[in-house]
Amino acid sequence: MNKILFKEEQQFRQWWWIVLILGATIPAMVMCIYALYQQTVRGIQVGDSPAPNSVLIIVFVFLCVMLWGYYKLKLEVWIDQDGIHYRFFPLIFRNKLIAKEEIQRYEIRKYSPIIDYGGWGVRRGFGRKWQRAYNVSGNIGLQLYLTNGKKILFGTQRSQAILYAMDEMMKLKSETRKY
Repeated sequence: MNKILFKEEQQFRQWWWIVLILGATIPAMVMCIYALYQQTVRGIQVGDSPAPNSVLIIVFVFLCVMLWGYYKLKLEVWIDQDGIHYRFFPLIFRNKLIAKEEIQRYEIRKYSPIIDYGGWGVRRGFGRKWQRAYNVSGNIGLQLYLTNGKKILFGTQRSQAILYAMDEMMKLKSETRKY
């Protein structure tokens, strides 16, 4: 087992994001429950062309799954002697590895999540098919330049710690730091 040099877990827990998600899903869930109650228990039609009960149930379950998925979204990044491991559960189930041999150079940089990547999550750079970002919050990230020409950015809240871990990992590859 390799020694872990760095580990960071991030989740979407910004207050404005929670308000947005709950503000969009809770009213729809309440309407589904209300319509189901009116149509099945009281026998009253809801609206001019009511949705069938099966559709209301499917929508309600879908919204519950979406809330669960949002709550469980977690970006995990860790660095050991083999390279950078990451996963973005539940979007990316399995751990992925970027081997240190694939990394040509790296840097900590400031970026604009919306302008550069269109937001947060697992994102692709606008008009840049070889560029990818995994971010949850903030605007500081570890930018990797791979030997195959691809660029990958990992958002981080601990820029100095991740840079130190990258330096330690890459020492095993060569004694000079590439920038």
